[in-house]
Amino acid sequence: MSAFGTLLREMRIAQRFSQLDFALESDVSSKHISFLETGRSMPSQHMVLHLAQVLGADLAGTNRLLSAAGFSQVFSHQDLNAPEMKMVKEALDHMLLSHMPYPAMVFDQAYNLINGNAAQFFLIQQMVALGGKIGERPNILLAFLDEEGLKPFVENWEQVACHMLQRIHQEHLAGPYRDRENELLNQALALPGIPPDWKHHRVENLDKPVVAFTLKLGEARLNMFSTIATIGTPLDVTAQSIRIEHFFPADEPTRDYWIRHCAQ
Repeated sequence: MSAFGTLLREMRIAQRFSQLDFALESDVSSKHISFLETGRSMPSQHMVLHLAQVLGADLAGTNRLLSAAGFSQVFSHQDLNAPEMKMVKEALDHMLLSHMPYPAMVFDQAYNLINGNAAQFFLIQQMVALGGKIGERPNILLAFLDEEGLKPFVENWEQVACHMLQRIHQEHLAGPYRDRENELLNQALALPGIPPDWKHHRVENLDKPVVAFTLKLGEARLNMFSTIATIGTPLDVTAQSIRIEHFFPADEPTRDYWIRHCAQ
């Protein structure tokens, strides 16, 4: 079996495709799919791209399939500070700045913090001043779940933690490598204090339109919710992995707090 055939079979099985179903969906004979997986046939570049699209592979996964088939990768993987990424970086900087005085941050698919606006770093500094052990560029998920990180500052931590863990789990199941270990989720579940029923935990307060959370910063109680956005039409692996989270006040006292502390 070739490297391409092994990877193709792995991705097909992860997406719960039988060979026949995958062949029908791809408009390719099941015999040819079998030959590709066993290495008796090698695909053209066009075929690799077609099969990757049917599998719902992300740009990084498509690149891996191309490399395994002996072709050059077609999707770039640029550092965000590279000249080629200038338009993306400027757009992200604009979104961060425009959201002031409320916090906003940019993180990658593994939830590593890439950047934030002044309000976001003010929030982190406040938590650190109150005893939180939070790095300057933390992994947002792990920091949120950590008993020495953000956890002591979130009043409804269990509800939000379960919601975040469920989201990480569902994102993995929706991806092309659902049968591989979810390393980020495993790291999260290894932390102490994770609710054992996280996968089946139901969101409370269904009378509200969003899952809100309450931060306790000394005497202040901040009620907030967030939105998460992505780059709409990425052709670069880094651009596809980026997430932009904007935090909004859920009540007037919280709105006043941010205006008072972070308005320019």
